[in-house]
Amino acid sequence: METKDDTLVYHIARDWRAAGLNAQDTAMLAYVEKLTRTPGQVNQQDVDTLRAEGFDDRQVLDIVLVCAMFNFMTRIADGTGTRAEESWRANKQRKDAAVETGLEAELGGQTAQA
Repeated sequence: METKDDTLVYHIARDWRAAGLNAQDTAMLAYVEKLTRTPGQVNQQDVDTLRAEGFDDRQVLDIVLVCAMFNFMTRIADGTGTRAEESWRANKQRKDAAVETGLEAELGGQTAQA
């Protein structure tokens, strides 16, 4: 999955299950969530689900490697007390606020619900 759609990214970050993703992306994110939260429970059936959604062995490996690297780097940052640079956090907050404001405008001033 690759996108430059800030609104979609915002919805995925808030709740990927309600973001209107296709079946392949939903299966991938469900797998990544399980691998992250309960890695000891991942089994062959989970991999078979990815294959059934069209992922080949190389793509499954790529999913695992990206998930593992992200989790590895997060554990290092958390374990050393490292935090994101202030400029990065401020930029993310501005971007999230802009997307939220745009969504509220689309909904006629209502609070956006992801």
